[in-house]
Amino acid sequence: MAQTTSPSFPLKDASLSSAPPAGHAPIAGVAAVPDAGAARDAQGHFSQPFKLAAARYAASSGKSQRAAAKDLGIGDGTLGEWMRDAKPDAAGIVDAPRFDEPAQLRTQNRKLTARAARLTAERDFLKKVAGYFATPPNGGSR
Repeated sequence: MAQTTSPSFPLKDASLSSAPPAGHAPIAGVAAVPDAGAARDAQGHFSQPFKLAAARYAASSGKSQRAAAKDLGIGDGTLGEWMRDAKPDAAGIVDAPRFDEPAQLRTQNRKLTARAARLTAERDFLKKVAGYFATPPNGGSR
């Protein structure tokens, strides 16, 4: 079974940390439940490491998507989107490069759409300006 890395953010509950309590053995292959409250950036969006850890938790926990989302403190639709982005394999292993690709493509698409809109507005403005300067003053011909 694949070994999961520990998350770089606080865990929801000390009892759910990757270090087992004294006298207890860790559960092999199941990632700890990351804390959704501490995993937000300055704009309030979830960080990529949290999304990846959440997808790994949902894939390896053996719980339903809804139950895993409840454990994480996020909506099941949100977790479903992250799971679609993560594309876990049959063993439930989530590969970080595969997970980042759809997010990067969405960001690139958003930037290119904004650029296309700006260039269209510039083109339309230049057409109006060219029409204004092409028209002779006082309605006469040049």
